[in-house]
Amino acid sequence: MMNNMKSKTIFVYLIIFISVFSAFSQAPLRVADLSFKINSNNTQEFCYSFTEGDVIVVDFELIKGKGIDFEVIELPSLTKIKQYTARISNYRINVTSTNVYLFRISNGLGNKLCSLSIKRIPKSSETANYNTGWQWKTLYDTTYVNYQEDSLVGHDTVHYTETVKEVSSREINEEYLVETTEEIRSSGIVVKDNPRTYIEIKLPHNQYDKYVDKIVRGWGCWLCVGDNSENFWNKNKNYISQTVSTIAGKAIGPIGAFVAGGVTSLIIPGSSNDNVAWSILQSNNDVNLFMRGGAICPYSCLRNGDGPGAFVRFVEDHTQGTYYICLYNDNPHKRIRVTVKVSALVETIIYKDVEYQRTKIVPKYVKLAKTRMDISSRQIRVPVENSR
Repeated sequence: MMNNMKSKTIFVYLIIFISVFSAFSQAPLRVADLSFKINSNNTQEFCYSFTEGDVIVVDFELIKGKGIDFEVIELPSLTKIKQYTARISNYRINVTSTNVYLFRISNGLGNKLCSLSIKRIPKSSETANYNTGWQWKTLYDTTYVNYQEDSLVGHDTVHYTETVKEVSSREINEEYLVETTEEIRSSGIVVKDNPRTYIEIKLPHNQYDKYVDKIVRGWGCWLCVGDNSENFWNKNKNYISQTVSTIAGKAIGPIGAFVAGGVTSLIIPGSSNDNVAWSILQSNNDVNLFMRGGAICPYSCLRNGDGPGAFVRFVEDHTQGTYYICLYNDNPHKRIRVTVKVSALVETIIYKDVEYQRTKIVPKYVKLAKTRMDISSRQIRVPVENSR
């Protein structure tokens, strides 16, 4: 009888002990109790670590707002819960291995006020004091990359033929562009004639072909007023024949010699009552204005003067395009005759292909197979206790 009573007493105590232990093992422990505000298009993230056997208990409430995206991820990428909600009550997550969990709340439009409670139910009293903190850990990944590299093993001597385009000959010719005598009425007689005139000068175009180039190296003009202009021109020709009559073996006239620099001036009449105002313009519009009574030397004027004669040259610029020699008789009583001569120096360059036998030293390489080690780093969240 006594033995039966003892057995019953022990059984009762055992039941009480198991109940107390069971009650203790199921008691939730607080991990976080948070209230926070999320502005429009923002995200809040919280991380805590849990150990194997834990049960995570999540309570979430949207205090202000209609709904928000709530997500729990077992890092690195295992989603445990993901929903658009305003309230989550007593949601439980079983922890199968010690790891860090990410709690992410993502907001759309409108500011929102949230409350988040996170608790853990430990598996046993041994894990009741588990540290839910986490820290960054750097991992290093090593990969091996196969590649090929050229390796110098010697040199080879290579013989080859090189074709070079070289100048075969150069020739300068004088091309006469204008030879004319203009009669210009006086400015004081009332007739329909205009005491102004102009002469258009179109320079040859530079030409660049494979084996022949033609290039205008310069041009010049000579003006002479009066009926004796031919006389003065012949004096120039005689003077040139005694000084420089050829350039690079080619016969040239007075203007060609002046443009080439063989002489520094040309012969023109001295002071005379028969003068002409002249200018060299670039703009056809300025020429039209001049012919209607405008200025003889406007914005596009390159050179100008007033006298019984003149000589002008251009050798460094203004060697392409169209130009205009404007003439004006400011004598109120007398007509004048003006002789104008214009010529250009054109150089013709002829090329030819010349073959040369060349030798060069060429490095010789072989391909070598090699392997290199690439090390990259990345950071992960790990539980504090596992990092010890």
